[in-house]
Amino acid sequence: MEFTNTLKEDCENGYIEFRCVVTRTWRWVEELLSISLFNKRFEKLASVSKDGVLKDTELANRSGVAINSSISDVGKYLIIRIMASEIKPKKDKGLYCCGATINIAIQGLKTLITPWRMLNITGNT
Repeated sequence: MEFTNTLKEDCENGYIEFRCVVTRTWRWVEELLSISLFNKRFEKLASVSKDGVLKDTELANRSGVAINSSISDVGKYLIIRIMASEIKPKKDKGLYCCGATINIAIQGLKTLITPWRMLNITGNT
């Protein structure tokens, strides 16, 4: 399975955006169960499951945060956009990665992660 993570800092338009996108699945992957965004402590900040349910997290419930997600034949992604007015520099800066929980024939459940991306934010709050 291949997937990408993108961190977009668009200060001009006033937001940051995390994109976790599955680009290809292999035949030995029986099922994609969830896509998640993790922080440097490997805590789930947001997660979408196969049934389309977005898991409750602090980030997912924060005001000024928009989440677009899908696990379907049409697309497999988790996109999180945080408006500049809602960014908390001390809390939000740091390393992030995406994870996909999959079911593999014979091996069972596995979580694959992308390379880590650094979000640099200046400020005190």
